[in-house]
Amino acid sequence: MAHYSYPGRAGGFKRMRSDNGTLNHFTGVCGQSIYRGDRLPADLVGDYIVCEPVGRIVRRAKVVNQRGKTVLENVYKQREFIASTDMNFRPVNSATGPDVNLYIFDMHRGIIQQGNWTKPGYFLRNRIDSLGLSKNTGHGRIYRVVHEGYKQGPKPTMLQEASSQLVAYLDHPNGWWRDNAQKQIIVLGDKSVVPALKQMAAGQPGTSGKKPSHLGVIHALWTLEGLEAIDKEVLLGALKHEHAQVRRTAIWISEQYLKKNDEQMINAVSELMNDPEYDVRVQLLLSLYNCKTDKAQATVKGIIEQNADNEMIRATKASLDKNEEVRTFGARLAYMSKEDRNLVLNGASIFKSLCGSCHGSDGKGIATGGAMMAAPPLVKSQRLQYDAKNTATRIVLHGLSGPIDGKTYSSIMPSMADNNDEWIASVVSYIRYEFGEPVRKKGVTLSPVVKPEEVKKIREQEAKRSKPWTLEELAQRSKEETPMQEAGK
Repeated sequence: MAHYSYPGRAGGFKRMRSDNGTLNHFTGVCGQSIYRGDRLPADLVGDYIVCEPVGRIVRRAKVVNQRGKTVLENVYKQREFIASTDMNFRPVNSATGPDVNLYIFDMHRGIIQQGNWTKPGYFLRNRIDSLGLSKNTGHGRIYRVVHEGYKQGPKPTMLQEASSQLVAYLDHPNGWWRDNAQKQIIVLGDKSVVPALKQMAAGQPGTSGKKPSHLGVIHALWTLEGLEAIDKEVLLGALKHEHAQVRRTAIWISEQYLKKNDEQMINAVSELMNDPEYDVRVQLLLSLYNCKTDKAQATVKGIIEQNADNEMIRATKASLDKNEEVRTFGARLAYMSKEDRNLVLNGASIFKSLCGSCHGSDGKGIATGGAMMAAPPLVKSQRLQYDAKNTATRIVLHGLSGPIDGKTYSSIMPSMADNNDEWIASVVSYIRYEFGEPVRKKGVTLSPVVKPEEVKKIREQEAKRSKPWTLEELAQRSKEETPMQEAGK
């Protein structure tokens, strides 16, 4: 990744190549777009443009479809589409313009790093001030990338044109014109153009006598959908189109029928289960996954089984499964393994039928008369802290007696050791999950679950124990275990 750097860059020298001082990877990206015009060289059409304001570069990458998986490949080996030595060059956005050229938007600012990295007095700020970069604020530039011999085309006047005129732009070679024509037709809500849109969606020649491109067909389909004028006849025809992206679009739009278990539409889309293009198979999996008819589920199963070696199919299935688990179990439980989740759910059933009578179903305790409570509250208890799993396990196994955090309760925690290890693990896992404080590390919530094998280990260690624990004894046990845990790290 080429980049003209200056010493003292945030992140230090590990962010730079040792031989030439250029940035060795992206710091952050923004302003992503696909060039969708026709006035620049043809090999630029469909390329991915992305800005890197810290590195002062704009990358151009090829969008490569690898069996349904989209990957990006830099067009220039260890070089960039645009790289500037101007330390104020801060590209933040890119777009294909109405004149069919590529536009780059430059924030043109001296300091781009976060404020905490560039406070007055810091080494990096001293370097910035020595170059006068902190003085450059409140500016901006727009660059237009053109090709030699470029001639200005007609300016758009879509807001003054009739819907019938806008339809022709849906097959314009410039994506800006296609997008805005589609938007304007839908905003106008003029259904007088529905016959012309259906004709285009069917791939039939328009008034010009020319057949629409596959892009024109796709825009016609989405415009009909936006006007709420799409119908099964149009979609059934599009499902047989020669271009894969039209077939994919037709499956996507047909979801309004699939959600209603429309048998005709389910049968029609299922015929594409073995489509030669993986994009179509992936879309079919996405669209049919939540359709519960036998035919739909058989198609989903067939796609998964027949494409077991395809990374995109596997990733799509995993993502859909995870979404379903979040919907069913909530975000926290969904991101646990099935084994851990079952322990927590089983523990919840046990707690609510047994433990809740003393601790309360909400873990806040239950008063037995006056100020006296039957058992201590569990919410945010020290015994339920993340690193206190052995303490919680010992209490459930053998019970707890004596004052708890300076208070006396009307009953003591009885031993539950007669239950098997999985039962104990379920209860401990649930109370730690429900009433303990979640702990996050590197952005991931750590699992509060206690495994049955961990319970077994504690049971064996305390095999001679026959009476409830006191807090003092538990504290001593915890101190004895800490040196062993540290030694095992």
